[in-house]
Amino acid sequence: MPYFKRIDSFGTYEGHDSDFHYDYNANSGGGQAFLGGSFEDSEGTLHSAKDLEGKSASFVFRYHGDDGAEHLIDLGTDLSAQMEVAPRSAGNSNMKLALEHKTRPSLLFPALLMLPRTCGRNMADSLSRSTLTLDNYWLRSMWLDVETIEGDAVRFAPRDYVFEGGSSKKKGVSDGKTVIGEPRFFLLDHEHRSNDIVHIAEHPAVFPSDIAEILRFFGRLLLGKEVYSYDKCSSMTQELMSLMASYWPEQYSGVSDPLPLLMRMSNCPEGGVHERGGRHPISEPRNLIYFGAPGTGKSYELNKKAGDCFSESNVSRVTFYPDYTYSQFVGCFKPVTRYKDSSDKPASEPEAYISYEFVPGPFLQAYVRAVQNPDEDFLLIVEEINRANPAAVFGDVFQLLDRDADGRSEYEIAVPREMRDYFSVFLPEYATKAHISDPSKLLGEQHRLSAEAKRLSLPPNMYIWATMNSADQGVFPMDTAFKRRWDFRYMGIDEGENADVGGKALSEIKVLCGKRTVVWNRLRRAINEFMASDDLRINEDKLLGPFFIAPSALTPERFPCVFKDKVLLYLYEDAGKTKRTKMFKREFNTYAKVCEAFDRIGVGIFGNGFDEHLVYGQTDDADDVDAGE
Repeated sequence: MPYFKRIDSFGTYEGHDSDFHYDYNANSGGGQAFLGGSFEDSEGTLHSAKDLEGKSASFVFRYHGDDGAEHLIDLGTDLSAQMEVAPRSAGNSNMKLALEHKTRPSLLFPALLMLPRTCGRNMADSLSRSTLTLDNYWLRSMWLDVETIEGDAVRFAPRDYVFEGGSSKKKGVSDGKTVIGEPRFFLLDHEHRSNDIVHIAEHPAVFPSDIAEILRFFGRLLLGKEVYSYDKCSSMTQELMSLMASYWPEQYSGVSDPLPLLMRMSNCPEGGVHERGGRHPISEPRNLIYFGAPGTGKSYELNKKAGDCFSESNVSRVTFYPDYTYSQFVGCFKPVTRYKDSSDKPASEPEAYISYEFVPGPFLQAYVRAVQNPDEDFLLIVEEINRANPAAVFGDVFQLLDRDADGRSEYEIAVPREMRDYFSVFLPEYATKAHISDPSKLLGEQHRLSAEAKRLSLPPNMYIWATMNSADQGVFPMDTAFKRRWDFRYMGIDEGENADVGGKALSEIKVLCGKRTVVWNRLRRAINEFMASDDLRINEDKLLGPFFIAPSALTPERFPCVFKDKVLLYLYEDAGKTKRTKMFKREFNTYAKVCEAFDRIGVGIFGNGFDEHLVYGQTDDADDVDAGE
């Protein structure tokens, strides 16, 4: 991501050259933030946060311009942005910022930096949508310096910002009781972002006048020529996002960060003004397939890697299925609804007609964007690549997967007439629509895109990553010629078993089996060892990964049903289908009997020798199986 770097974890103020650490409290009804650390006064005396008790705290933002000048933007000019430093509880020496009835820092800073509006902690609007979008993330932590202390007021100047998203307690997104979704943490590169905002504010001519005026306002604000107001900044950011969605609906969703698209349209690479131009090299293969047994976390690992390497707006996704075709993947002629201009009818009643036009598929959409923006990297993710016939879906495109050392296709393929007509119009036209004001740059870009329209060759900034699972029923074989054009990354059967799930290691979570409790990961390992034993000899790609059952289902209430519906059904109908009499005890000769018996006796449903794997398969710990009530 150009302005946000994905990080796995973060500490407190320890190890940072700052006075205090700010951490937003998720469990506070009214809202509060913990404050820890110490600072030196002008005489060198060391003070703790306790010494600030009773003072009114506010924030300033430091902006260092290209000319080296420093600007301080005061974010606490309004009383609603001034928070009291108070004990966390009666008689407690630990301090907090009381946020109740105040404008939270989680709102103040994003509004200043032209970011989409944040939500309250653990109140993400959608877990299916990318993090760092409207109402889908929040400011979790900051490292602060004491800027000034005057009377009963203290001002903090943040050094670093950590944003969080990916989990929710919001109705409709969770069960209303527990947090679901995996938390994700991002470090904001605020220096680059503020420099880029000022840059486009100083070159607004390439944008429509209403957008240009908003950009000029934010530029003046960062240069100290405007007084900060949260309400004004927030409303202007929302207006900006709405205008962009109406002007460029195919390029901007209306909920994501507006700055990357604005940077592209100003003919400047996002995240890098002037001297920072050019693509950042990605050390991953262009063509990559993650494979392994079911539940090993292939999609999770791929998505995590994508978040680390690509801007979220530059990642597209497609899922293959048995009837998926080349025409759907690459593109074809389709009927499209168009509307006639009728001067005698109101705008609300346009006359519709059907037109047959070439409509690009996800492959060509990603390809066109990569060609249009050579200074950015783009990723196309193909989920379940072998659920369709991959050689048939890719067709002649698979020839392009041979890449040279620079990442460009070694061979070009002939461009069909309908595709060539689409390119010849759409690609050069894009240069004009990109609002390039310099005539020489515009002409050069049109010539470049016209040349690209005459050939089909993957550019070095286009990546294709995929997942596959050879264990599932109904998958297609992948021929050698197709496979040799990809790098493969195997996800081991036990990878991820120690993953952190809601503050607890996956390997420690206990679940209910019949009237006994058992550690889920040990149960999974025991089932795998039983299937791989000499009695059953079931292949490794049929075994169970740690995420075969979603972590959110590993609760006493949900696990018994999920285990029957997912694991037992999989073992009975797929992995152990030909060896049911050995997989399960003979008296349980139907799936219904297996499920009914599981409710009574738990793991006692499995064939002779299973208990041995459960108790001794991983460790000699006496806690492998605990008696339940």
